[in-house]
Amino acid sequence: MHQDSEICAVIAATLERRRPMYKDMPAAWRNLCEAAHVASLLEAARAAFLNTVTTQRGADTALRLREHAASIRASVVRFLSERRLNVCMHPSPTVASTDPEAC
Repeated sequence: MHQDSEICAVIAATLERRRPMYKDMPAAWRNLCEAAHVASLLEAARAAFLNTVTTQRGADTALRLREHAASIRASVVRFLSERRLNVCMHPSPTVASTDPEAC
């Protein structure tokens, strides 16, 4: 199981790296940031946040947000697993990437 702090760190680094790509797309950037925020939350906090979204903005919006956040989190967990596997197989020091889509 990956530490939530590791997951949050990779999500934050990925957002920082992607920010310039969204320079002229504020709505898309806002959607990505909100999904990344949800992906960074612990399970109970994630459920509470999505419940609030359901109440305030509707079930369809909450469902899309939940699915996007789940996709982000799954990508990050997969990236961290692969990175650990690569470190175990190749113990020489290398610069570790923080891009879950680079794997």
